Amino acid sequence: MRRDVCWWKICILAGLCVCGLVLPATAQQGGGGPGGGGGGGGGQLPGGILIRADGLIDRAVAAPISAAAMRQRRQQAQKTLPESLRKSAERRSVSLRRLDAELSRLLTMSKPLPPEILFLAGLTRIDDIVFDAAGDLVISGPAESFAPAAGGRLTGLDSGRPVLCLEDLLTALRAPEILERCGCSIDPDPQRLAESQAWLRANATPATLQVAQARMEQMIRLMGRWNVTTFGVPEDSRMSLSMVEADYLMKRLAIGVERAGVGGLKSTLQLAKPGDNMMRRWWFAADPGYLSCSEDRSLWLLDGPRFQLLAQEELMAADGTLIDAENLEGSSEEFARLFNERRAELVKKHAALADLQNIFDVLVTAGLLREALEAGRLTWAPEVLTSDTLLTSAGYAVPRETLPLLNTRQSPGGPLIGAFSGGVVLRVRGLLSEARAIVRESGSGEAAFGEGEWWAE
Repeated sequence: MRRDVCWWKICILAGLCVCGLVLPATAQQGGGGPGGGGGGGGGQLPGGILIRADGLIDRAVAAPISAAAMRQRRQQAQKTLPESLRKSAERRSVSLRRLDAELSRLLTMSKPLPPEILFLAGLTRIDDIVFDAAGDLVISGPAESFAPAAGGRLTGLDSGRPVLCLEDLLTALRAPEILERCGCSIDPDPQRLAESQAWLRANATPATLQVAQARMEQMIRLMGRWNVTTFGVPEDSRMSLSMVEADYLMKRLAIGVERAGVGGLKSTLQLAKPGDNMMRRWWFAADPGYLSCSEDRSLWLLDGPRFQLLAQEELMAADGTLIDAENLEGSSEEFARLFNERRAELVKKHAALADLQNIFDVLVTAGLLREALEAGRLTWAPEVLTSDTLLTSAGYAVPRETLPLLNTRQSPGGPLIGAFSGGVVLRVRGLLSEARAIVRESGSGEAAFGEGEWWAE
């Protein structure tokens, strides 16, 4: 028997700032906040989603970059960045001990934090993390000159990859449960889902595409808004919103309402066949093969795509609760396979996915620093990085709900329609404990910092 469920087209809306770091009121004299203007970055958006005041995810923000816009970005980088950071580097290192000291110095002087600190010297990725002989924790990776792209996300002028954000590092170091389990999810209300499915079963006779679309529109009205939730990470943080954005992008690619720009990646709607179970769940998790460390855990290497896409078909209980199906087969598994095979290409095309990679890197860094603090392995004590009061986030709009929108495909067996849920799930402590062991070469990963410098090449 042909099964009729619903496919959803999702668009998003989220009002964000480039940087929401703020000083305590007693330290704001003459500074206006670390972002340089009470909120930082002139109110631009850090990513590609917008959120209405009531928390409703509304639509995605298109972000094309014209030649004129690129010239403006380069001019802005020339004006805002020191000369030493206006070029790309295959490897740049940032000392967290020295960064913490520089933050403390600037806060003491009531000075705003410059862009090079807010965006960690233009690092676009973390390739290795080292506990050096002085007990410092040093992160290293490629770096570029950077400026806001359309939508406000700060990206490198050469690669287009997002740069790492100090704000994410602070979030990762301070959220109590973030290392145990963090992420986001979107799910339908169980009672409304049961009611809509009951209505669909009563109206599931063969129909034209026009009739099928009308039925789906009625189902959307019956189901109402879906819930967007975050866990382990502050719901009003930039990190939380970036996870949500990456998840929604993946869903739009999955149902074919946004072009992947990568050859060979078909949407699940294209892959689906009449009779498929179209209740699906896709979520991002860490790729366990991307993290390795030396035997003494002083050198950590980060490599590969960072995340993987996992899939699970679902069944609906009588009360509308979604439960995992025993078997995974069909287009949901095939889409996940095709997506994972093309991760490197997708990350180059979609900044939201590169941003998710950066978040994974920052969380690993925070996990190692917090473990070292707990074990007493550091020869220094962070003053600002782990403080909840010296430098805090102003907070962003919180995504709470979304409206499902119509998308369908006509097949020889009739209209194909379906439903999805999913999100992002990362367990940092588990990832650290399962890292592959490597042999460290003598002196590998060391960086030389000058007097008063917190970054080096």
